[in-house]
Order: sequence, then C-alpha cells, then structure tokens
Amino acid sequence: MSSRKLPVAINVFPTLDYIELVQYDDRTGEIEKAASLPCQFDMAGRQVADWEQMGQAIRDLFSMNRIPAGTPAVLVLPSFFTREIDLLAEFSREELRFALISEAERFYVFKKTEPQIDWINLEDGRLLYSAYPKDEIEHYVRIFKEYRIPLVGIELGYCSVLRGLLATGAVQEELENQERWCLLVISDYSFFASVQRGVKPCKSIDTPLSSSEDLAGSIVQEIQQDFESFMSGEDVSKLIVVNNSRRIRTEDLVTGLGLQGNVILIEQNAETLLSRGAQSAQFPCSLEGIGGVFYSSFPEIPRMNFLPEGSENVEGITIYRQQTCKWLSITCAATFLFFMLVWGLMSLLLWQKEQEIQSLSKQIATLTQSAYSGRFVDLNRKRFVKKVLDRNVQVNNLLVRAGRVMPEDTWLEKVEIEASDILKPVSVLMEGKALTLDKVNQMPAQLSEAMSGVELEVSNAAPLTSQNGQSYFTWSIQNKGGANATQTEAPAVLPSLPQGRRR
Repeated sequence: MSSRKLPVAINVFPTLDYIELVQYDDRTGEIEKAASLPCQFDMAGRQVADWEQMGQAIRDLFSMNRIPAGTPAVLVLPSFFTREIDLLAEFSREELRFALISEAERFYVFKKTEPQIDWINLEDGRLLYSAYPKDEIEHYVRIFKEYRIPLVGIELGYCSVLRGLLATGAVQEELENQERWCLLVISDYSFFASVQRGVKPCKSIDTPLSSSEDLAGSIVQEIQQDFESFMSGEDVSKLIVVNNSRRIRTEDLVTGLGLQGNVILIEQNAETLLSRGAQSAQFPCSLEGIGGVFYSSFPEIPRMNFLPEGSENVEGITIYRQQTCKWLSITCAATFLFFMLVWGLMSLLLWQKEQEIQSLSKQIATLTQSAYSGRFVDLNRKRFVKKVLDRNVQVNNLLVRAGRVMPEDTWLEKVEIEASDILKPVSVLMEGKALTLDKVNQMPAQLSEAMSGVELEVSNAAPLTSQNGQSYFTWSIQNKGGANATQTEAPAVLPSLPQGRRR
C-alpha cells in the first residue's frame, strides 16, 4: 500500500445492519481496501441503536486495514427524509436554509428533534432537499473527532450512488452526450427515482415503503404505481436500477415494473456483495462506498453535505496543503540544484587533497592490520560471546514482558522465536485471540521495550464468531515487515498456553 494517507469512505448500508470502509488508490486505479462490520440500528427510527458499538466498529475497520487514524474520511448515510419542493421566490442561502428547516419541521419525524439539512437545485425553480436529525449528525461528528479522524463531509447516499456510477463508467456516454436517463434506487424502507440530463438532476421522487415483511408483492405494486406516475411523459435513453433491498427480489421488480429497453440492474444486497459475507460476489464494495471516496472529485455532480458549518473545513485544508506542498517541492528542487552546483565546484578544488588522504589511510590500515591482528581476533571473540549472552537475555525478557502485559481478555496460542543468525535481529511471531483489539494494539510497543533493535506490529487481525455467538478477533504480533531473516534451522516453538485468562 502507498504511504500516502488515501481518503476513505465510511458507508452506512441502506439495510441498516452493516457499515463499510472503502479506500481507493488513484495511482493504481484500483480499490485499495474494502471491508465491513455489523452494527446495530433502530430499524423503525432508522437511527443508531448503540453509539459505543458504532464507534468501536469504525475504529476496528481502521485497525483491521492498517489505516492511520489521521486519514481523511467521508461518511455516507442512507436517506432519512428527502423531498422535492417548488421554490416560489428568490432567497439568500441563509434564508433558504431557514425556510427548509421550517418546511421539514412540519412533518412528524422532526417533531422532537431539529433537522440538519442540505439541498441541490433542480430544473424550473425546484430543488431537492434532504434532512437528518441534528443530534444524530452531532453524534457522528463527535465519534470521528474522538478518534482523530478528519471528517471531510457527511454525504447523502443517493448522491454517492450517482458519483459511483460515473466513477465506474456506467453513465459515461450519457454524460458526454448530455442525454436524459433515469436512476432508480430501491431499499427496504423507500425508493428513490431521479431523471438526469447527463449528471444534472432534473426531477426526483423519494417515497417511503410499507415496513411489513409479508408484503413484498404489495411493495412492488407501490413502487410500480408511483414510478409510472413519476415517469409519465418522460423519454429516457437508459434506466439504471440499484437494488439495496433484502426483501425485494430484482426479478420480481423487473417483472412488476415491466422494465424494457436499455436497463442496467445492479444488486447490492447481502447476497451479492463480498464485503457482506457472500460466497461469490458481483462487486467488492457498494456504489455508495465508491462514490464516497470520490467525494472531492467530479465537481460537475451536485452533492449534499450534512456536516455542520462550524466544523473544521478538512477539504479546504487538504487543498491548501496540496498547493503548499507543490510550491515547497519546487523550492526544494531549486535549492538542491544550487547546492549541487556549489558541491561540484568544491569537489574540483579538493580532489588532490582527497587523493592524498586516501593514500595515507591505506598506509595506516596496512600498519594497523599487521601490528594488532592478534588483538582484533581476541576482541571479536569476546564481542561474539557478549552478543550471544545479550540475545538470550533479550529472549527471556520478551517472555517475561509478555506475561506481564497480556490483557485479561486475550488468549495467547503460539509463540515462535528465531535467533539462528547473531547478525540479524530476533524474529518473533505471537498468535492469539482477543475480545477487543484495543489493548492488543498496545502490546507491540510494550513488548519491543524488552528487545532492543526489534520492532513489533499487530498483523492479520480479523473478526470471527464462535459457535455460541461470541464475537472475537484473531491476531498476530511479529516483526515489522514480516520475518527479518531467512530461516536456516527450525525455530524454537514454545508450547501453547492453556485457554483462559492471562496475567
């Protein structure tokens, strides 16, 4: 992986049971990281049920994928309340914000909480606005700030889907020719449709769906009626259907809506995403996740941002730093060339002196070798014995240290220590299990204090679930970069410790 801090997207799945981390490397043009973890949400209120678990899941995603905590992130949320309204008069941005807050507060979902809103302009004096409970947004901001993750923006999932389609080339032709096409996004709780001219939204609809699990056929009929009314009089060149629902089969949707012509079907439920635990996957991650990592790209695509205005402008700071680094690099290059020129001139003047110094050094080396060769052999022998003793002490210190710092909720299953070559650092491999990764991540620094010259790190951390439903992690601690030397003999293997609490 590149040493750069590549931005990541943290996407809350529309099914409200998983959160996803996606990282993209623009140098290689490939998805660098794609992983997800379960999280608890209140399905009825579409809100986080356990904020502590949410924060721990975000931190575990960063830790599992070895992403530094200071890496900028974009949070992508599913729609909570999205509507299209007519704009009957000209307003300043602050006046429009106040008017939209008042409009959202007329609805029951915002009777007890203040809405956080943003909007995009449509055609013919209309706009699409989306609202989210302000206290929920503040909770998200507080979590990212607590874990020192710079939050670039809080994006609406529909906008991220559109950006993800453009990034994957699905609507490249429509963008170039400015054709009208339609996007249909289905979830368990609502369906969203938008007619686009290129990537500019012309009109849209967001409609809630029945929540009963036994009404899959009726839900398709609901979508059919509202979708046919929405598309009345529209002539589009392409229809893209993104199915995020677990209870609506894409085949039933195609049949119920009578979809024909140029139709692209994209399934993103638990049975088609590898990051959701499927046996075989169509995509490594979601369109929302891809769109999130391209949040600062494609300026032609309108975007919504629920991030409070008082928060730090991470995106602006990032752009400023990029410009600063650019000019700093130019200045450093010019300074380097100047000093290279000076160094070349000085080298010409000092060349003769260097030749004399080299000749004198060779004479001194010859005399020293002949006079003190016996003493050098004896000295090297003593140094070798001391290194062997020091190495044995270090190995013993490591094992004693491991016994002291091992957390109570951590199991040690295997320890391998290789010290076959005295000229190379000791190779350490420790494997075990833990209920959480917090204290395991602290162990490498504590263990490294017992062995000079050896730097350890946590690797291969992965979440698992036991047969009785207990969630835990497997972990390994080893030298940074893997083994430090090629094995020339079998490593010393310590017997496995019994399962239970470690002191």
